Amino acid sequence: EDWFESHFIVVLSVISAASLIFVIFWEWNHKDPIIDLHLFRERTFAAANFLMFMLGFALLGSTLLLPLFMQTLLGYTAELSGLALSPGGFAIMVMMPIVGFLLSRYSPRWLMLFGLSMLSFSLFHMATFDLGVDFHTVMMARVYQAVGLAFLFVPINTAAYSSLPREKNNAASGLMNLARNIGGSFGISFVTTGLARRAQFHQVRLVEKLNAANPQFQSVLHGMTGTFSGGGFGTGSGPGSALQHAYAMMQANVIQQATMLAYIDNFWVLGTVILCLIPCVFLIKRSKPGGGIVVH
Repeated sequence: EDWFESHFIVVLSVISAASLIFVIFWEWNHKDPIIDLHLFRERTFAAANFLMFMLGFALLGSTLLLPLFMQTLLGYTAELSGLALSPGGFAIMVMMPIVGFLLSRYSPRWLMLFGLSMLSFSLFHMATFDLGVDFHTVMMARVYQAVGLAFLFVPINTAAYSSLPREKNNAASGLMNLARNIGGSFGISFVTTGLARRAQFHQVRLVEKLNAANPQFQSVLHGMTGTFSGGGFGTGSGPGSALQHAYAMMQANVIQQATMLAYIDNFWVLGTVILCLIPCVFLIKRSKPGGGIVVH
């Protein structure tokens, strides 16, 4: 059964890859394609699509991580974690008209540079969280992120469409939305996988220090055992004893700390990825304030 399942997955993967290649070949050579891949010949549009992909990657990846972090490690309810995120939505609503005003006076490239810098800063700020972080700090980190996002969505779309003829706007809109959605799917898959693997990695590293040869471990264990003994638990080493409860609490602490470190790793990776996107902004052709490519 396992042999059949593994070979079935391989065959399915090969068929999917071949189908994707065929679709690309068909759409590229068709006179009136459903997906106009020729739009990617325009450097500005291709760069804008890539930025939109990575924007979806970081946005949905971090949007998944924050509620999970608050509910699993901080003990927040779903309602309270939602309240921590909601000011970010209001921040975007407030900033959108301001971004539109600035677009009429400045090139989209400068707004995108600020947006990427702000988004990267917010993710690095999230990487400083610990198990004692308060509600206000989490909320403000989300607000910082929302401000960065507001300076990216409109300028990226403005730059993408400014390099294309009007009759291509519908095709371009479909590709931009596709890039954002696929980027979001990649981001969610990446952070969930990274969270599980990094938590496992940190747990292994932390457990290495928990052995009989470590005097700090022995001291903490004896202290916890004494505390549980005073609480009425047995003094032996069998099930339900003070020693077993001490081991169980230490294991829970290790898992909690390992998970916290995994969240920090994910925030650092997302922040670094966004920071590395800043040079991509200069692939977009310089445009006049209010739209229109500058022709040299």
